[in-house]
Amino acid sequence: MIERTSRSDQQTIHGKMIIKNPILMDGFSDAVNGYFDVEDQLSRYFLRQADGHFSAEQDEKRSIESRSDFEARRERVRDMFLSRIGGLPERSKDLSIETVDRHERDEYSIEMVSFESNSNFHVTSNCYVPDGNGPHPGILFLCGHLDDPKSDPLNQKACIELALNGFVVLIVDPIGQGERTQYYDSETGDPVFDGSGGVFTHCYAGQKCFYAGMNLARYMINDAQCALDYLHQRDDVDNDRIGVTGTSGGGTQTLYLSLVDDRIDAAAPCCSVTERREWLKSGKRIDAEQAIYGAIADGINYDDLITAMAPRPICIGAATSDEYFPIEGVRDAIDRTQRIYDLYDAKERVRLVTADRTHCSVYELRDGVFPWLCENLADSEYVSHDERRTLETAALQCTPRGSVQKAYTDERTVDDLIREDVAETHPTAGTQPTVDSEYANELRQTLVETFDLDRNVCELSPRFIDQTTSDELKVERVWFKTERNPDIVVTGVLVSVPEPTQSPAIVLYERGTEELPERREEVVSLADEYGTVFVFDPRGVGAVKNRAIPIPWWVDAYDDIYGTEFKLAYDALQLKSSLLGMRVFDVLRSVAFLRNEADAERISFVGEGIGAFYALYAGAATHSVDRIDLHDLPPSFYEMTTGSNVPFHPQLTVFDVIGACDVPQLLTALDQRGVQVDVQ
Repeated sequence: MIERTSRSDQQTIHGKMIIKNPILMDGFSDAVNGYFDVEDQLSRYFLRQADGHFSAEQDEKRSIESRSDFEARRERVRDMFLSRIGGLPERSKDLSIETVDRHERDEYSIEMVSFESNSNFHVTSNCYVPDGNGPHPGILFLCGHLDDPKSDPLNQKACIELALNGFVVLIVDPIGQGERTQYYDSETGDPVFDGSGGVFTHCYAGQKCFYAGMNLARYMINDAQCALDYLHQRDDVDNDRIGVTGTSGGGTQTLYLSLVDDRIDAAAPCCSVTERREWLKSGKRIDAEQAIYGAIADGINYDDLITAMAPRPICIGAATSDEYFPIEGVRDAIDRTQRIYDLYDAKERVRLVTADRTHCSVYELRDGVFPWLCENLADSEYVSHDERRTLETAALQCTPRGSVQKAYTDERTVDDLIREDVAETHPTAGTQPTVDSEYANELRQTLVETFDLDRNVCELSPRFIDQTTSDELKVERVWFKTERNPDIVVTGVLVSVPEPTQSPAIVLYERGTEELPERREEVVSLADEYGTVFVFDPRGVGAVKNRAIPIPWWVDAYDDIYGTEFKLAYDALQLKSSLLGMRVFDVLRSVAFLRNEADAERISFVGEGIGAFYALYAGAATHSVDRIDLHDLPPSFYEMTTGSNVPFHPQLTVFDVIGACDVPQLLTALDQRGVQVDVQ
């Protein structure tokens, strides 16, 4: 314990002003009162952590010298990918295909087709069919993030142009887009995430998948495979000449499908490839289906998705000024891909085509992509046609009101599929577990492993910035490091009565010490109750909050979908970690600080909102806990996975927790240990 005392109303100790006057209950000024620039510390931390993984990835890839070396790695990557997305659903043997309507056009026709990729889960699509009996080569056209993707004019133009060049083209609405909107307001009937192009729907549903140890990609891939099944069933399609293309999110789907399905003869993913380090350092977000748990930590990069096709032909479409996929990373990925294709003497089967544009559509890359598709799949060379008239959205719909939810009485949502899969894979999740004498210890070990809590620690070396005293209280501001190389700085305000005798407490507010000015009376009351309280800021909270990362420019919310916390949480996810786990680690280091400072064997926790999660998980992970008071605790992970209209908390982005270390399991273990937990 370090003694710091004042002997007069105002004096200086170690250069710091100590004031004996009425208590000012506030937090910290900028840069931890001028001690440490923490604005980018989490961004720097993730990039530094990632660099080690990128180096290991490169070392492994440089060691590939033969086809057998590569194919062994490709198999590992495929297996790992499938494991991380939760495997693929069993495909329906009966697609229940329904051709709703058909428009005859000049030299081609458009069929409105729906099918079921899962029982009572409809996929809406348009099939562009060239004149003539065929068999024609087929193209599966996978869409990116647009509100009405299959009726988007540029997507229509792409499908028309390909049909005029002899392709049967099937374009499908992804989950949450077009006629497959998933979430509606129960009062107004309007879409909840209208105008987000499916991004917010994917991230909202994707969060549920993460909690269950899955990824939304599994359902999107299943849709795409069922779409392939449909093309294979058509008499006018040559099953030995089927390609797939798409841009942005559709390009990502193209890469995934090419990785897991050998029926693809040629693939052209557009505006969807870069090198992960180039992407990471730019501050970009990605969507839930693109955030594969552990991808960076395990060395799964974009070139691994491209080379899954080797030695089959693949064309990468790229925009030289793409704001989401840096062109430098595209070229790096192509270089690595060509090295692998060279093992098959097939470097010429890898093509990069570019357009001097920002993030763009397949149609805007047509001058390079369409000739390549014809070269590898069609009967003749590509012929450019004059633009044809496109149709209005309503003319291309498969349902009367443009919604599968409104068209089919028994239509299920993606939430229904998630609930069904959770019931099968985690049948006891959400229930109070049956325990034996070792349960609490085993649960603690699970926590340590799941959240990497047994990592190397550094000397705390706490720095006390200042001290304010009165007859009733002493208030001190302090900061210390919980990790070094890369550094993590955390902060807190220590508040104590003159002669504390009770067990001290760590107080965890959702916004940390930022809340102190409005919480003064409450903190004083807590100090009276516990003797000493430490209002603590784990990394990224309060005085050590990361600066807002303004990419994309249209996102205002710091802690909502696509906000800064969302971006940082997804970075952590790909590093096989979580903000929750990292912050729990910091809280455990604050336990060590407070025990030493207050000369206490045991401490208590007070948590509110998201801070209640930090308190609960830290309390379950330490042996030194006395009691835990939780206020406004969010729903359990199981409830957030299986419930409707549940909150979205990017701070709680964590993978595969509902069956092993969810709230019910923690409360049971703490009860077995005799720890008093009060949930209010």
